[in-house]
Amino acid sequence: MQEGYLEQRLIGQQFELKSADLTDGIAFYGIFYHIHAATPLHAGDLVEIVQANVHGLTVTVVAPHQ
Repeated sequence: MQEGYLEQRLIGQQFELKSADLTDGIAFYGIFYHIHAATPLHAGDLVEIVQANVHGLTVTVVAPHQ
């Protein structure tokens, strides 16, 4: 399996942020990732992964928390 394959599979995945995701990171397939974004993130935001690598996940907000 090529390096980074697992991270590339995460691109396009959407999920709702929880408070713990913002402080501790988020786990996919048993691997914890730090979350990065160009805008402030809040618990309850619906986000989409736009970039993924071993250093973390870059997300963009699809729908902000109401």
